[in-house]
Amino acid sequence: MAGGPLAMWTSYLITIVFMSISCATLSELCSALPISGSLYIWASQAAGPKYGRFVGIIVAWWAACAWTTFTAVCSQASAYYVLSLVALYEVDFPGGVSNENVKWRAVVWIVSEGFLLAAVALNCLPTRWYRWVLRGAVWLICLDFFLCIIWLPIGASKTYGLRTGHEAFLTTNNDTGAPAGWNWILSFLFTAGTLLGFEAAGHVAEETKDARYVSLSTFTIIDDTPLLDPSSTVCALNMLRTVVVSGIGAFIALVIFLLSTPDIETMFSLNAPQPFVLIYSMALGRGGGTFMTVLAAVVIIFNTSAIVLTASRIIFAIARDGALPFSSW
Repeated sequence: MAGGPLAMWTSYLITIVFMSISCATLSELCSALPISGSLYIWASQAAGPKYGRFVGIIVAWWAACAWTTFTAVCSQASAYYVLSLVALYEVDFPGGVSNENVKWRAVVWIVSEGFLLAAVALNCLPTRWYRWVLRGAVWLICLDFFLCIIWLPIGASKTYGLRTGHEAFLTTNNDTGAPAGWNWILSFLFTAGTLLGFEAAGHVAEETKDARYVSLSTFTIIDDTPLLDPSSTVCALNMLRTVVVSGIGAFIALVIFLLSTPDIETMFSLNAPQPFVLIYSMALGRGGGTFMTVLAAVVIIFNTSAIVLTASRIIFAIARDGALPFSSW
């Protein structure tokens, strides 16, 4: 809650602008060189022959560590959603639902590992089946999105009530203990997190059908010479679409959440690993809250599966180029 509601939506607008600029730049690179492990190869080429290998190795390991870390984060997020049902149904867990309880931490770890294995198992499906998994995931994400922006505010308005415009958009908060300026800057950790990963389309470019699809409409004739329009590449366009759709959709969801969530004091009093589970219950009832919780957990598992797919292609590319220990193996 660094910065509070005012920081959340203003920082998000700033994030959308700069993320779009970054995505447009990387899309240009992707249109010219769609290849697995895209980021580190683009960085290597941009650094030139003298520093290319050094820069490439740094970016390669950074990307590999980042994407493998994402799998752990998402797996734990799924576990937090499901295990928050313990608080919702008032189950008496030995030692309490707290990170200070070793037994609770062990359960969180076990459930997280289980969800990670489920995400990895999805990647072991035949390609012709896995594409339907991805399509089904898109539909579930859309269902979750529309329920959050329609059902949640309706339920909140009939129970604890929506927040006023001033409370939802103009109040600030500082629970970090940092100076006001730094506290505000920390809000970018939240806003940037919603738009990360758009370069994944480049990482799987070698397996994308018609990654550089060319039709007659993509050519420009100059001095009787046909020139390919770089923006015609499928992967590059998908990167741009990702940022546009995610930016607009997430901003709409953010506005709805700011209006539909209880006041900050109430939110901090909710004793659950994922407070939104209890917020769902407060607004939609226990049954509705359980449904939204399970839906969110399933969506995150599918998301983790896509992250595992991307991370595996990065690791493959690094090993292929000899930048990973035991690459020949």
